Amino acid sequence: MKIRAQPPVWVAALAILLPVAAAQDPDAPVKRPFEQPPRIIEVTAADFQFTPSTIHIKAGKNIQLRVTATDKTHGIRINPFPDGASKSTPPGLEFLYGEDCWKLRKGETVMIELVGRTPGTYTFSCCKQCGPGHKRMKGQLVVEP
Repeated sequence: MKIRAQPPVWVAALAILLPVAAAQDPDAPVKRPFEQPPRIIEVTAADFQFTPSTIHIKAGKNIQLRVTATDKTHGIRINPFPDGASKSTPPGLEFLYGEDCWKLRKGETVMIELVGRTPGTYTFSCCKQCGPGHKRMKGQLVVEP
């Protein structure tokens, strides 16, 4: 009968951690909060409209949209590509946290941090079915040079 000695605890920990560390790409960009403090813009979603419905920002400036639904649950989707862009156009908006559709629960505020990299007009719309006026619930984010 053979008796096998248990390896030290550090050997077992190394066996677990080494493959995890090796799987991480050291050249992958690290997502960090934007460097400068953001300009804060308050937005409300209510009665099938966003207020303000047109938002003007400067290219390269950090923005924090604080979006609050005041009447019911809505959503907001901001197209990262400028209106009329071709398929080869890169996104002109950079989001700190990539979401496709932010859910806006009644009375809660959702913070969306972004930088407009490319001047242009970007459409945003409600992305949660909210009632008969859902399809007209839209707005524009205008990135100026």
